Amino acid sequence: MKVGIDSMMKFSGKLAVSVSMLLALSCTKGPELSGNGGNGGGSVSVNLELSDFSELNKGNAEINSHAGEWDRSSLKMDYRSYIELGAENNVYYPTYTRLTTLDDGSYILTWQDAVGVNGNGENTYYALSRDLRTWTYMGYLWQHEDVYNGLGKPDVRRFTNANTLQLSNGEILAVAAFSTVNTYGNQNFTDEQGLVVKRSNDGGYTWFGETEIYHGPCWEAHLMELPSGEIQCFFSESRPWISSSHSGTDMVRSLDGGATWEPALGSSAYRVMRKHWWNEQKNMWCYTYQMPVGIILNDSEQFAFAMESCNQRVQNSSGGYNDQFSVAIVFSNEDGTWTYLEGDEITPRSQRIDSVVTRGAAPYLVQFPSGETLLAYGGTDSHQHFRMGNATATEWGQTDLAALPEIGSWGGLNLTSSHQVISCMRNSRDGSDNAKISIARFNLNHSITATQRTVETDGDASDWADTDEALFVGSRCQAQATLRCSADSDCIYFLIEAKDESLSSTDFAYLLLSPDNGTGKLSAKSRRIRIGYNNIKSTDQYAGGWTEYDFGVTGTVLYDGTPTDREDTDNGFRAEIAIPRSSVEVNEGRILVNFGYYDASSNLEDVLYDAGTTESWLSITVD
Repeated sequence: MKVGIDSMMKFSGKLAVSVSMLLALSCTKGPELSGNGGNGGGSVSVNLELSDFSELNKGNAEINSHAGEWDRSSLKMDYRSYIELGAENNVYYPTYTRLTTLDDGSYILTWQDAVGVNGNGENTYYALSRDLRTWTYMGYLWQHEDVYNGLGKPDVRRFTNANTLQLSNGEILAVAAFSTVNTYGNQNFTDEQGLVVKRSNDGGYTWFGETEIYHGPCWEAHLMELPSGEIQCFFSESRPWISSSHSGTDMVRSLDGGATWEPALGSSAYRVMRKHWWNEQKNMWCYTYQMPVGIILNDSEQFAFAMESCNQRVQNSSGGYNDQFSVAIVFSNEDGTWTYLEGDEITPRSQRIDSVVTRGAAPYLVQFPSGETLLAYGGTDSHQHFRMGNATATEWGQTDLAALPEIGSWGGLNLTSSHQVISCMRNSRDGSDNAKISIARFNLNHSITATQRTVETDGDASDWADTDEALFVGSRCQAQATLRCSADSDCIYFLIEAKDESLSSTDFAYLLLSPDNGTGKLSAKSRRIRIGYNNIKSTDQYAGGWTEYDFGVTGTVLYDGTPTDREDTDNGFRAEIAIPRSSVEVNEGRILVNFGYYDASSNLEDVLYDAGTTESWLSITVD
């Protein structure tokens, strides 16, 4: 039997009997916590509508609100969102994946194949989705062409590095690099290489207006639209007649929505970012800064770009040579303009950070409205890595955050809301012939502010708004949980909503609280609450270890599922609790919080931070 708690809460007289005397409790009176089943296995389950993290944090985002504590912010992958697209989705030999969230909430995914000369690809493809899970394969975005080159010989024009941007007028602009194989390194045939764009006004179903916007060997175009409506296209310039690694980043721009571009075809583009590196093999100076991905920094006009930066060329075990890369950050002038580089000029040291990551490649950069910058890159271990930075992209954490779980390369990010970013990447776990595309949503956790309200801890979540700030765990298995906080003069209230398809008596969410005393150490004022699907499992204080202690926690726990049936799929549980202010230590209106969930069916735990030290715990503002 299930009772619809969310839709039938007004019938509280009858419902209270069904769920073992659910009470609207005042934390100042200290009654026992109630639940729908105690420790028994035959209790009544109620229908619960549990919130998804994507539905929360909907309040107006204050720009750079967390600029002062960016180094405590972190990300958690939403394990339930993780998917892999492979041959069954018409995805073959994929690489260089890019994803764009459209204004209507749908998505466009682009990639290229890893075939052709040196595996650089010949064709670009795309797919569309409404929910990030089910994808409609749309076929070629650009398909290779058999041509006669400028030498009069049969050749192949290939297309690579496709990327998309939705403009402010709703149109989608797509760009790709093209090259003709056998004239790529010939300075006399630069018009057979370049960049091409086209547009769509129906969400990517059809395309029009194909236009070549640059001539010359190049790769890795990145589109940006300025607040003025100007479109800028940044790309890696290549001059293979000098050196295969003779590069830097150039830019062309459009002032009329992508209809025309400048400089005109046949002219050199604006050279905007580059530095020298010494090529010992060639005994010459080369340029670097390629694979540009940029943002306009919050509350600013200044651009910041993540760059792949070549440092040296080293001989490998086969007798050949490999380039070693770091990840750099390069800045425009503060007013958003660029100093166009002439001759042998390079970007001034004052506008670049050459090694945010000492060994890494294929970077991508985004910024959350709250200020945190996020860098993704490929590491020497063939995994994707994340690194958090400050609001000006000038300071970066020294510890990487967990990113997509499989080995792969050439990943991309797409900021889809104030607290969520999507990552996509080539997944080569099963070998290059069976490569897939991995996609997952990542949720931002940072310090939160409690909503000022008095909560009736009766299990009904209708008085909790979607604008309440929330935290998330759930990166390691299907079990996941969110945490929200409210406060009044007497109590601090928490709402925990846990989604778990296999509820058991040994599952639990846990909430850790500690005063912000600046030491990073747990103290006698530190508190722990462990909550199962139908009861509080323990309330504890720290005394060299966690010891059971009654500090007046009250509330209600409800669950939705049949924990005694291991064959069905459960929904999860909701806990609404109150903690007397007198039982915790609040310093300057703030208290530190950590949050986790243990899932017995997978024997896995996900927690925001190390539970043994409070150094990185998030703060909750409760006053």
